[in-house]
Amino acid sequence: MIDLSAHLLPGTPDGPPDLPAALEMARAIAAAGTTRVVATTLVHEPDAGLLTASAQAHAALVTAVADEGIALEVLLGAELSLTALEGLPDSALAEASLGGAGRWLLVALPESGWPISLSRRLAGLEMQGMGIVLAHVEQTEAVQRTPDRLRDLLGRGALVQVDVASFSGWHGPRAESSAYKLMRAGMVTFLASGASHDAPYPQGLQQGVVAAQAVLRRPASEVEWMVDTGPRQVIEGRPVRAPRLVPVPRGGFDPA
Repeated sequence: MIDLSAHLLPGTPDGPPDLPAALEMARAIAAAGTTRVVATTLVHEPDAGLLTASAQAHAALVTAVADEGIALEVLLGAELSLTALEGLPDSALAEASLGGAGRWLLVALPESGWPISLSRRLAGLEMQGMGIVLAHVEQTEAVQRTPDRLRDLLGRGALVQVDVASFSGWHGPRAESSAYKLMRAGMVTFLASGASHDAPYPQGLQQGVVAAQAVLRRPASEVEWMVDTGPRQVIEGRPVRAPRLVPVPRGGFDPA
């Protein structure tokens, strides 16, 4: 399984304070069944220096993970605010892309309000051969109130990621309700952990697959696209052709 977002880099925003703490997180992620993880740094402002520091922290962590024999491939990426998305130069955006592949950017919506300029920005990125993955959308107030707001962005090529911990209420009842609504509406492209040092890896991606399978009433082999084939396309910088996973009518699939 591939986790598209865990705040794993030591000394970076929302990351662990030092390398030993980062290794502890890496062990937990690997123990939960994840084989590859994108270590995403939170970038709130258009700070290219933070991306450079993140790359250095990533190099140190990759070496330490290998030395410790942890069965986890750690890739580099960033979680960008809209301010960072608008302000960083194209070269820095490529550096911030998921897996460093230069194509897909992980972008967090504001906690409140709706970014009316995002549709225009999506069009500009598409002309550059880039696209966005919207991070943990179930935790944003605008989506919680009106999930259909996402349909325009989805129609313009955006992809949607939900944190697996939201299905168990880790991020509060509103995020939990929103995660299930989005899944039932067929608007979830990927599942990720969004793990951070302050909120350590609460459950593996497989737990999200189980929750999604219960909602969609589909076999695990189909639902696992959201933590395997789809994320692999992202980190390899390829176009993502997401299946529209909507609930099978009751009686249409028996998971037993």
